[in-house]
Amino acid sequence: MTTLPESPFQSLTDQIVERLTNDILTAMYLPGERLKEQEIALRMGVSRAPLREAFRVLERSGLIEIKPWKGASVAEPKREEIEELFDARAEMFSVCARYLAERGSNETIVAVRGEIDRLIASTDEGIDEREYKKQTNHISILMSQGMRNRYLEEIMTNLRQKMFWYYCYLGTSTEARRQHSNALWRQLSDALATRAGAKAGDAAHEIMMASKRFALTLMDSEDQGAFHLRAGK
Repeated sequence: MTTLPESPFQSLTDQIVERLTNDILTAMYLPGERLKEQEIALRMGVSRAPLREAFRVLERSGLIEIKPWKGASVAEPKREEIEELFDARAEMFSVCARYLAERGSNETIVAVRGEIDRLIASTDEGIDEREYKKQTNHISILMSQGMRNRYLEEIMTNLRQKMFWYYCYLGTSTEARRQHSNALWRQLSDALATRAGAKAGDAAHEIMMASKRFALTLMDSEDQGAFHLRAGK
């Protein structure tokens, strides 16, 4: 049993939410898998009351589903949901990139471009898909924080979290797919360097739309069991 540490900054419910979110994103629990209250409560060293509250928070975020008489289980994304999420993410990521190119600080742009360079170098060195996702997620966080607009950042954070979950659900892409994505990241980096807002927005939008096309092709060509195998279970 791993008891959650006391924190002066987070409530117990928030700590449980954070822990379960990480467990879901790292495929400790698979899509459709039941989340057993007693088992999780014992593992985390918590009572069921804050755990149930955490379940309600995760249900609102779309990561789990709670059904009468069946309890909580990890959500199973549907094709329509994935399409809508990618479209929303593409639009917002485009806004974020354009905003950053036109109004972002030099320090933020240098930091983002440095992380894009690291992503490309790491890909050439052969990092796996999960590490690739983590690095692109980190770049997105830097970009949304760089807008210095709490409302836009909140929207971006919510979309990014759900997107990361769907990426994990859909499984592994290919080396060729990552190299193609990196070409788009290079375009974004160049546009940020020259403060070209429209070009930055277009590159960011295409990064997401290319991912959408690949994800839907993958989803249409595989059955649910194959998804689970790719998740490492």
